[in-house]
Amino acid sequence: MTAPAAPLTPTPEELERAVRLLAVRSRREVSSAFAGGYRSAFRGGGVEFEESRPYVPGDDVRSLDWNAMARTGEPWVKRFREERDQTLVLALDVSTSMRFGSHGRAKAAVAAHAAALVAAAASRAGDRVGLLCFDGGVRSEIAPARGEGHLWRVLRGVVAAAGAPGGGTSLADALTRVRGLASRRAVVLLLSDFRDDAFFADRAGLVAVARHHDVVAGVLHDPREDALPDVGTVRLADAEGGGPGLVLRTGSRRVRARHRAACVVRRRALERRLRGDGADVLWLPTHRDPLLALARFFTRHHARGVPR
Repeated sequence: MTAPAAPLTPTPEELERAVRLLAVRSRREVSSAFAGGYRSAFRGGGVEFEESRPYVPGDDVRSLDWNAMARTGEPWVKRFREERDQTLVLALDVSTSMRFGSHGRAKAAVAAHAAALVAAAASRAGDRVGLLCFDGGVRSEIAPARGEGHLWRVLRGVVAAAGAPGGGTSLADALTRVRGLASRRAVVLLLSDFRDDAFFADRAGLVAVARHHDVVAGVLHDPREDALPDVGTVRLADAEGGGPGLVLRTGSRRVRARHRAACVVRRRALERRLRGDGADVLWLPTHRDPLLALARFFTRHHARGVPR
C-alpha cells in the first residue's frame, strides 16, 4: 500500500517544540504505577545482601539467616537490595513504511510516543538509555547513559528521526549495531512494522541479540493495512522496494477477503518467528494509546517471571 507523502524534515524550532511536547506528555503519563511496572518487568542484574533482622510472621522462610539463628537462638531473616545496573536500548525503525497512518497518527509517531514513555520510565528507575534509529542502514545512534540531560538528548533523537521517515528497511543492520551498542546484558526494545522481506530469510540477527539481551519486539500495526476499503480499482506500490506496482479491484468482496486472510497469515507468522527467535512481542496498533499496551505488557512480563 502506498504511504502518504513524506513529511518535510522539521525545522530546528519545530523539532524543539515537538521535543518539549513529547517530554511533557511522557512525564505526565509515566506515573509511579507505570514506572513501577517497568521496573518490575525488567529487574536489575542481581541482588546484594543488605542486613539481617528479626523474623516476623509472614516472612519467607527461604530468607532465614541460619548463621544469625545459630548465634542468637532466635529466628532472623536476610534482607537484600536489588542491584539495578540496567541498560535500555531503543531501536527505532524510521523507514518509509513507518509513514503510514490511517487514524491521524503515523506508525512512526506512535513508535516515538512509545519510545519516549519507556525512556522516561527507564530514566526514572536510574537505568542507562541508548537510542538507535534505522531505515535501510543505521541513521543515528546515541550511546547508553544516565541523567536528565541525556534523556532530553534521546528524546531529541527520537523526534528528529520519527519526524522524517524514509528509505528502505534493514533489520539485519540494526540488530548488528545493537550488539555493538550494548556490551553487557540489556533490555532491547525494537520498534518496527517489520516490513522487511530479508528479515524472514535470515534468522541469525535476532537470535544472536536475544541470546544475550532481553528483546521486546514492538510491532507497529495500522488496522487499515488488514482491511481494504471498497474504493473501486486502485494501483498499489511498494513504498520501499519499488517495482511495477499492482492493480487491485477493491470493489470485489473476494479480493478484500483474500487480502484480509493473507494479512492474518502474515501477522501470525511474524509473531511465531519473533517468539521463536527469543523475543517477546508487544503489538502497538496505531489507533490506540501505546500507554495502555505498554502497561499491560509490563504486567504480563513480570507475571511470567522472565529470567534475567
